[in-house]
Amino acid sequence: MLENLSHQILSSYDLLSRSERKLADLLLEDPDRAVLNTAVELSKASGVSNSTTARFFKRLGYASFRAAQKVLRARASKPTTRAPVPEAPSGATIAEHLENDVQNLVRSIEATRTDLLDDAAKSLARAEKIWVVGFGENYPLAHFARALLIRIKPDIRMIPIGGFSVAEEFSSISEADTMIALGVGRRSRSLRILMRAALSKNAEVIYFTDQLARAGPELATVTLRCRTKAPGIYQSFSAPISLITYLCSMVARRLGETALGRMEAIEGLHHSWAEDLPGEI
Repeated sequence: MLENLSHQILSSYDLLSRSERKLADLLLEDPDRAVLNTAVELSKASGVSNSTTARFFKRLGYASFRAAQKVLRARASKPTTRAPVPEAPSGATIAEHLENDVQNLVRSIEATRTDLLDDAAKSLARAEKIWVVGFGENYPLAHFARALLIRIKPDIRMIPIGGFSVAEEFSSISEADTMIALGVGRRSRSLRILMRAALSKNAEVIYFTDQLARAGPELATVTLRCRTKAPGIYQSFSAPISLITYLCSMVARRLGETALGRMEAIEGLHHSWAEDLPGEI
C-alpha cells in the first residue's frame, strides 16, 4: 500500500533538507509517482538534483531509489484488505505512563528548531491581536494557551466561542495579528479554513501539531511539532502543553516591563477584590 510511503515521509519530514522537502511534497500529493516514474523524472518534476533524490530515499531507510521502487511495487501489487480493528491496549502502569511522557517531551524538544521558536515568540510579541483557535480535543489546549497569554497581553481572541458566529468574530483579523492554531491529533476542516483565511489577510500563523501531520507554508508561518505517543487509548498532551508554556514565557520575556506591569495590575485587582468580598472568588 502506497499510504505506507506517505507515513514514512511524514515521519521523517522534519529531518529533511529544504530541497528534499520539495520531493517529499510531490510524493505526498501523488504517491504513485514513486512507482510509475524514474528517479530522473522525479528529480525533474520536483525541481531537485538526482543526488537529492537518491539521498531522500536513503533517508527513508532504503538502500537506493531502485530498492525503494521494488518494495513499493510489491506492496502496490498486493490485494487491499480491511485493516483489523485494533484490540484495546493493555493497561499501562503509572511508571510506563511517566516514561512515555518523558520520552515525548525529550523527543519533541530535540526536534524543535530554536529559530522557529524565536520566530514564533517575535510574532506573538509584536501582534496587535492574538487569535487562539482550537476545535474538538484541541479546545482545552487553546483555552490553556489563552489563559497564559491574557496575563501578558490585553487582546487575546479565542475561536470558537460558544453562542457566537466564527465568521463575525474572525472578520476583524488583520495583517497586524498572529494566530495560534492548535491541530494536535484530530484536525478539523474548520481549522484549516481559518488558517488559510488568516494567511490570506497576511496575518502570521503559529501551528502546533503532531509529528505525523502534514504542514507547509500554505497553512502556517511557523509549524511546531509535538510527539503525542501514548500507551493507552488517549494521546499524550504533555509535550504540547510544555511547548506552549515555554513559548508564552519567551513572549513574556520579549515584552519585558509591559508584561510585568500587566501581571502586577492583574494581581492588584485579585488582591483588592479578595479584600473587599467575603470568601474566595
